[in-house]
Amino acid sequence: MTTTRGRTVTLHHEVTGTGPPLLLIQGGAAEAGAARMLVDELAVTHRVITYDRRGIGRSPAGDVPRTLDGHADDAASLLTDTGPAAVVGVSIGAVIGLRLAVRHPQRVATLIAHEPPLPALVRDDDRAAALDRVERLVARDEFLPALRLMAELTTGGDPVEPGYRPEPPETDPEAGLRHFLRHDVPAVRSARIDPDEVTASGVRVVPTGGLESRGRWEHHCAEVLAARIGRGLVELPGGHDGPVTHPVAGAAALRGLVGGT
Repeated sequence: MTTTRGRTVTLHHEVTGTGPPLLLIQGGAAEAGAARMLVDELAVTHRVITYDRRGIGRSPAGDVPRTLDGHADDAASLLTDTGPAAVVGVSIGAVIGLRLAVRHPQRVATLIAHEPPLPALVRDDDRAAALDRVERLVARDEFLPALRLMAELTTGGDPVEPGYRPEPPETDPEAGLRHFLRHDVPAVRSARIDPDEVTASGVRVVPTGGLESRGRWEHHCAEVLAARIGRGLVELPGGHDGPVTHPVAGAAALRGLVGGT
């Protein structure tokens, strides 16, 4: 299924299940079907919307600058006819979800923000230096070294739920990863998330972190965000990509957090 809503670009999206709407904004260069096991679990109770972000998979990049606000506007275009929806964002998807809540609060009932990378809120000089190296490698078109370095920064060998099987990509994964490194990583680094704006949006925001990623930078970002918006951090099974790699336990936890929205 595709939609032509949004700023002159056709976004590929998929809808699974019936019930209250839930938009899943995934991390990395994940396509709409990448979290199939999680989506199927959530679809027992919700109408789950997933999509290829602009420049990923079957959604073209278009000629609009790739910023987090642009991604948030794209996400909002998928919720035009749903009424206020639950939104689950993972990694960069959580940052997009936070900008969505600020820019389009009428579209969001509850936002689950799982380990949003927030370099402007939580400074880490060593990580910033490593990301500078990633950007230099990308500029020289040294894609594989850049990808390896990025993987070192974002994965920790976390265990997966028994029976979990990653979904193979439906399009060229290298193209999506190149786009992610060239455009989305710098967009996250330049994004400014103001916790006061998040609070003022009136959206119920629940920051979450992975049980297996305690002590890592992204988990700490979720902790700081939770403190700044006056909420307690909720921990979910797994690590940085926990909702995806623990689909049964993750879906059960997410359903409890979003309720009937």
